[in-house]
Amino acid sequence: MIVAEFDVVVVGGGHAGIEATHAAWKLGVKTAMLTMDLKAIGRMSCNPAVGGVAKGQIVRDIDALGGLMGLLTDKAGIQFRMLNMSKGPAVWGPRAQCDMKYYSEVARETMQSLPGLTLIEGELAWFERMPDGRFEISLLNGCRYITRAIVVTSGTFLASKMFTGLETSIGGRVGEPSADKLSECLATNGIALRRLKTGTPSRLDPDSIDFNECDVQHGDDCPWPFSDRHVDGSVAGFGADQFWGDQTNKFVRNDCVCWITRTNLKTHDILRSGFKDSPMFSGRIHGKGPRYCPSIEDKINRFGDRDGHQLFLEPEQADIGRVYINGFSSSLPADIQLAAIHTIPGLTRARVLQIGYAVEYDSVDATQLYPTFECKKVPGLYFAGQVCGTSGYEEAAGQGLMAGINAALKVKGEEPFILGRSESYLGVMVDDLVNILLDEPYRMFTSRAEYRLFLRSDNAEARLKEKARKIGMIGDGDWADWVRRRDQMAEVKTRLAEESASPEDANKILAAGGQALATERTRWINVLRRPGIDPEKFFDVATPDLNISRRDRWFMYAEELYAGFFDRQSREIDDQKKMESVKLPPDLDYMRISAVSIESRQRLNAQKPLTLGQASRIPGVRPADITVLAHWLENRP
Repeated sequence: MIVAEFDVVVVGGGHAGIEATHAAWKLGVKTAMLTMDLKAIGRMSCNPAVGGVAKGQIVRDIDALGGLMGLLTDKAGIQFRMLNMSKGPAVWGPRAQCDMKYYSEVARETMQSLPGLTLIEGELAWFERMPDGRFEISLLNGCRYITRAIVVTSGTFLASKMFTGLETSIGGRVGEPSADKLSECLATNGIALRRLKTGTPSRLDPDSIDFNECDVQHGDDCPWPFSDRHVDGSVAGFGADQFWGDQTNKFVRNDCVCWITRTNLKTHDILRSGFKDSPMFSGRIHGKGPRYCPSIEDKINRFGDRDGHQLFLEPEQADIGRVYINGFSSSLPADIQLAAIHTIPGLTRARVLQIGYAVEYDSVDATQLYPTFECKKVPGLYFAGQVCGTSGYEEAAGQGLMAGINAALKVKGEEPFILGRSESYLGVMVDDLVNILLDEPYRMFTSRAEYRLFLRSDNAEARLKEKARKIGMIGDGDWADWVRRRDQMAEVKTRLAEESASPEDANKILAAGGQALATERTRWINVLRRPGIDPEKFFDVATPDLNISRRDRWFMYAEELYAGFFDRQSREIDDQKKMESVKLPPDLDYMRISAVSIESRQRLNAQKPLTLGQASRIPGVRPADITVLAHWLENRP
């Protein structure tokens, strides 16, 4: 019996599932979230933190596009830090330690508060595409549903196994089962799967840790929240009186600390003694793990000359609860892990509450997907998150947002929403995933973005807010607040270019920044362009009559600081956008274009790019063949 019909059903309640569900709901289509455990919505499977270098920029992109992760993090955050502040604003990375239990509670409550959204607890056993293009979904409990689109956000739960030494169990997270039936269903539908691996460290009892032997790490004196959205009531589950909009960010909690310690040679010797029973080294784990987030045994094996590795002891809740050993992920036998932990300063008496383990799982080769995350072989089927071969909450959430938006837009018969590499870190990630055949989990870095000067955390709204508004992801109050700030910044820039500063006033800024002092009047805009100045102090002196937000001060500073680079790179971006505007028919048979090399034709036929720009980034497709293809498109009959 068919229980209900939907426009979009999202399978999974993790970070990708939350964003996909919220986006589809926000765009006005009838949406349901199907998850094995409603209590696990938004659960932080591994580390209790959001953001970091490049990852934090992704969260800012999500927020500018009307997503939830920034709002959830601000509400559940317990320590906020801006990473890389000794470098330029282009590589700053906002990061927040979270109360992981509260984060999940807030995420679940937010989903439950969305009027008209259906939450279904159960496990998908099978889906089948019907003659009219819709899907029939069957659950293990016998319930069946009809939907026009499916978004699979199954994380690490597809045919998943957990490993600790010689012990193996079924599941994608401690105490939670594996989604074997869904994995079988995908394979039956001709979707290529591959095995990947991830891992998590032990959790410790804080009462057994000697914190005085560790270095304390505080949050920033003045924290940066992830969201600048002045809530107008359109974001269900959040209220304007809780946080945001305050110049000093006083509503963001920032009173918790982390601690830093380090492994040593004795630690390494104990870890090496367990290599013979390591599932990773013995070949029992076949999946490839993340290169840039390796297990501790992999670090010791790859960097044997190091005398130690830095570890971060992070509280999982505001009242500490358990302590997460960031940097000590392991699948070694439990006794080896415990013995090694007891050699680390501060942890010699540590009691382990949960031992570290590795997870091996099925993932989807994302080159089978369009940049909308729709499957090329099965129209209407979308994928997002760790199932696409990525690692990290932030990457997953970004994919979920894009997949949910595009699934809803397709249901509504509207044009897809695709971001370019010069427009956002999400655009970079999507382009990489659908064009590059990965053999290891993908993690975002600033180095992956060739236009990272344009993709800063401070300018996410300037890059993306208007795009989000056009498709319906931004509410009236949120948009009005941004327009006010945008117009204010334009007026301020004009004022700074027209008004001049006395040497006395200019030197208040220049002296503090270690810059050469002014001897005559100079335009305020020229003072702002000097590297090393403090933009917050600058605007206090230059525009004392204006109430300019902290984020907007840094945005205007970065725009002027990098102005010379912008002019040069803008030309490259314009060329790229021209190529992105050239659409390619999705059913084009490239083998017909004899002037293109056979290798390029084969790769183009396999990938089916949507634009000439995307075609140019497919590995193995020659630049000369792109020129030929462009000429063929202009002159085809």
